Amino acid sequence: MSKKVVVSATIFVLAHIIFVAPFVPIANMLPAGLGALSMTSMALTLVLAARWRVVDQLMGGPDKSYVAHRWLGFFALVGALGHWALASSFGSGALPMLAESGESVGTVAAFGLIIMTAAALVRAIPYHLWKASHMLMGPIFLLAAYHTFFVASPLAVGAAPWTLMATVSVFGLIAWIRTLLRKYKPTRLVKVERVEHFDGGVDVTLRADKALPPFVAGQFATIAHNRARAETHPFTIAGGDETSRRFVVRAAGDWTDDFVRKVSIGDEFRLGRGVGRFLPKYSDSRKEQLWIAGGVGITPFLACLERMEPDSAARITLIFCIRSRASAGALKDVERHAARLPQVDLIVLHDNIGDRLTEGRLADLIRTMAVAAHVYLCGPQGLQALVKNVWSVAGMRGRIHSERFDFRGAYGISDLLYVGNPVLNAAQQWIAERKGLNHAVAGS
Repeated sequence: MSKKVVVSATIFVLAHIIFVAPFVPIANMLPAGLGALSMTSMALTLVLAARWRVVDQLMGGPDKSYVAHRWLGFFALVGALGHWALASSFGSGALPMLAESGESVGTVAAFGLIIMTAAALVRAIPYHLWKASHMLMGPIFLLAAYHTFFVASPLAVGAAPWTLMATVSVFGLIAWIRTLLRKYKPTRLVKVERVEHFDGGVDVTLRADKALPPFVAGQFATIAHNRARAETHPFTIAGGDETSRRFVVRAAGDWTDDFVRKVSIGDEFRLGRGVGRFLPKYSDSRKEQLWIAGGVGITPFLACLERMEPDSAARITLIFCIRSRASAGALKDVERHAARLPQVDLIVLHDNIGDRLTEGRLADLIRTMAVAAHVYLCGPQGLQALVKNVWSVAGMRGRIHSERFDFRGAYGISDLLYVGNPVLNAAQQWIAERKGLNHAVAGS
């Protein structure tokens, strides 16, 4: 987690407390600010979940929206728990007859957020149950809004914080309705035309009877079984023509495990349109680029290679990190395209024989590249961290483009540890000091 993220998160939290401070007594400043933080965060998670195109564009792509969604969920929980622990009744409320119920409803909303967070963090919970728990955010948000407006509170009706909460409540409600309606968005019926298994995954081609909406190489699309209320899962498009789409899927969860084991020619699925902003440049007007793929992270680059024609424009270096040839989906196609495209330098690294991408190896390669070259990176977090560190140390000015889709990572265990470690260290130090003091007293 970067310092920029930490600073932005700190500013976001403090802004709510500072905004509320002039309108409440000092004793109520912190709980009121934390309550506002929780409400704003919940509303924004609903706005991001609604998948409005303009919002995704402002965020820099759907994957950036997912990351922000996780962080906002974390703020919603922390704000709610802090407010619940510190807040106390003040005055008679906007409608005194509803003040007591407002307090009870707030407790239910706080418990709901705790349960949802637990469901998000425990990967053993099946995907469909995890997804269903997230759909409860709308009702929990409505309960929190009821608590906000009817509990005995120091915030005066019509004051700036009250108006803000009213505004975010309206936007949150609209976004939740949009999310419910989005489940009925149009998809296309497709049939499995080709199936090619590899170790740990499957390479499939789906075909429709009519032309599919066009896609840009690097985008992803959702796949769902052809039945009512079926779960949708996003996968990067590995290629295709007007009526077909190719996907390389690795077994990495309950849905994908089942898909990899059971998919066969003739199966029917529902296919969504291509979306996303991870778009490697492959036209002859491009600048020099470094493409790095880990495992099935090769899929966006495979779609680009499929559309490329031989040229003498800027160089593209493609590093494909695999466990072994048997576990590398579409490796033969990648090698075939690289052989016909003189502008592409392909480097395949085999982990099973100790041939890995190290910091030193990457640094040596980067030194041969233009300082303004761009990186397109699709792979696990460890690989992304290595590349970003080496790129920064080398003083490269070009941007690193990456996508992050970890639906079951919740806020990210590593993120939680990063935030929580200082607190844990302080607690351990306090306990150690207390133990030392007790021993000293006992010894005297």
